[in-house]
Amino acid sequence: MFFNFLIFSVIAGLSNAACLDSNDQEIQGFCFKFVAQQMTYSDARNWCRYKNPAGSSYLAYVPNKDTSNYLAFYARSAFGTSAEYFWIGLSRNESSGSLSWDNGLPVVYTNLGSYLGQNYFSEKISNTKWDTLGDNSTNYFVCSYASTSDQATSTEPPTNNCQPGGQQTILFAYSNDLDPSVVTDTLINSYLSSQPVTFAVSRFDLRQPEDIGYFNTYNEAASYVSTHRPDSTKRLGDNSTGSDVLDVINKFYNNTQLSPCESVVMVLSKRYPNTTDISNIVSKVRKYHGIVNFLASNTPSGGTQTRVLFDLASKTNGIYSIESDSNFSHFIEWMPLRERYPIYAVNARVLGQGSQALPSMSVPVYAEYLLMIALQNHMPVSNVQSVSLSWYNQFSVDSSSFDMQPLGWAYVDSNSDGTREHLGTVVYNMTIDYVYNDIDVETMQVRFYSPYATDFWQPYSD
Repeated sequence: MFFNFLIFSVIAGLSNAACLDSNDQEIQGFCFKFVAQQMTYSDARNWCRYKNPAGSSYLAYVPNKDTSNYLAFYARSAFGTSAEYFWIGLSRNESSGSLSWDNGLPVVYTNLGSYLGQNYFSEKISNTKWDTLGDNSTNYFVCSYASTSDQATSTEPPTNNCQPGGQQTILFAYSNDLDPSVVTDTLINSYLSSQPVTFAVSRFDLRQPEDIGYFNTYNEAASYVSTHRPDSTKRLGDNSTGSDVLDVINKFYNNTQLSPCESVVMVLSKRYPNTTDISNIVSKVRKYHGIVNFLASNTPSGGTQTRVLFDLASKTNGIYSIESDSNFSHFIEWMPLRERYPIYAVNARVLGQGSQALPSMSVPVYAEYLLMIALQNHMPVSNVQSVSLSWYNQFSVDSSSFDMQPLGWAYVDSNSDGTREHLGTVVYNMTIDYVYNDIDVETMQVRFYSPYATDFWQPYSD
């Protein structure tokens, strides 16, 4: 009786007004969709991520007892009286044994039951306890996503006009503070000459801002760059003025000449902005399912906000790679311009020495994927002793790892490294091992990009 009263009290405070689907239920900042279909854990997870009509989501995140009680209560009517369990987003890494939520948030509350011999967790409706079931077991399941009232950087819902796999536009933007040869050599080595995309081009950090140029072919875009190379007579002339790169990105997403749907922004930056507010730009990029990437100079020419561009890339599934200017033309080959479709994007926060189970990675098709990892948002990387990313599935011969020891890198002025790996069409358990020699929390950008268009939108990671 007390349990029912408690649940009634909780439900009385619920609302679905902040959910993208009016049939979903909100509790404590998250929306929950109860799916009355029986699937394996992997299939249920993929349904939440890629087939949820409300948009990308995860298997249910259960951060506290109230949420657990609410889910069990509502499951009784959603799944019928004969239902015993439903999948939630908690899983155990088969290699390390550590627990992780499907959405990557830390595990701070558990309600473990008696059956814990498997790796995938379900909630028992009769007592709210969490038991593990076999890999091939099928169950009802619950998806969750952040409510719109809780999405501080996503105030606009995704546009309905964008469809996965549609025509893409590349914004190629470069600071006027760079040497002209850096810009032209980087464009030549960018793989863009062979890509079926349209182009936007912008030269920024000028005394007098210029309009963005829009082109249907690479040759047209390259010709424009050759006549709009960085010009020292038009430079800002001091190191206190901030870059206007954020204005350029904002204008691009407001343009009416070429669709920004599923666009890829590639910025060659030399100067930091002086502003910290990127909430509006993040909202626009996410609305159009874009990604924003930076090749950033390790010898900046001005500006004050050293972190803001890294944060923008982090929140839009992009990469922020710090390099010496002369190496831009090399590292452009490792930016997601040929492999433009993100299938995995996690911002891992690390401190000191340790190991983390990251959210699992579901690979849609067998292919060679681009893996890029940015170790932190600043230079130098002498504080990083080693990092190793592992992906594992017991049935996949493509299970492997990527190791980094920055002190031995040939390019010592870099914060990032990458490789290209063949991956099978399975779900991989992901683990990151790291040794940092400082006492600060660092954020790593971990990304996998596909050369083939996907039929889903990759969720964004904050």
